[in-house]
Amino acid sequence: MAEIEINSINELEEQLAKTLQEEGVNKPTEEEVAQAGEDFERVSGEFPLKLWEIGNPEQAREFVAYLAHFVRNRLFWTKNGWMGVVKLQEELKTAELLLNGKDPFKLGFQALNFTYYSLMNPGGVGLQSAEDFESEAEQYLPLMEAVSLTLDKANKELKEIQFLQDRWLAMQQGFYFEREQEGEIEPETEEVKESSEEDKNIPA
Repeated sequence: MAEIEINSINELEEQLAKTLQEEGVNKPTEEEVAQAGEDFERVSGEFPLKLWEIGNPEQAREFVAYLAHFVRNRLFWTKNGWMGVVKLQEELKTAELLLNGKDPFKLGFQALNFTYYSLMNPGGVGLQSAEDFESEAEQYLPLMEAVSLTLDKANKELKEIQFLQDRWLAMQQGFYFEREQEGEIEPETEEVKESSEEDKNIPA
C-alpha cells in the first residue's frame, strides 16, 4: 500500500475528502437504486400474468387437441397432483377458446411447468395402453419439444428476474452487482483438464 505524506492539518483534511469522494464514485446513487427497484418490480409483476407461446400458429389446434387427450388418458398423478390436472384442464379450455389461427397455443407459467412434468411422466396400465401411447409419437414428440423449448425461455426470464432482485438488494447495501459471465473457465480448471489429457497419453 502506498504511503501518503501529510505535512499539515489542511493537507490531511484535503486527503480525507479526496479519499471519501473516490470511494463514493463506486457506490450506487439514490437514483440508480430507485431505478433498480423499479426494473425489478415491473418485470416481476408482469411475469405471473404472461402467457407463453408453444410452437407456431399452424400447430396450435393440434397441440391443444392432443394435450386434452393426454390429460384424459395418459397423465399420471399422485397425492395432490389431481389439483394440477384440474387446473390444467381449465387452462386448456381457455386456450381453446382463444385459438384464432393467427396465434400459437399459449399457457401460463405454472400450467407450462405442470404440462412439461406431465409429458415427461406419462402413465397407463397394461400392454395395450403402452402400444396406444407408442402409436401417438407423431403427436406427442412435437408437443414435448415445443413445451421444452418454451419452458427453457421462461426459466431464462425467471433467472433474469432473480438477477434484477439481487442487483437491487446489493445496490441498497451500497454495492454494484455484476452479472455472472456464463462459460468462463477458472484457471485451475484448465490446469486440471490439461493434466487429465496428459494422463491419457501415459502408457499403462
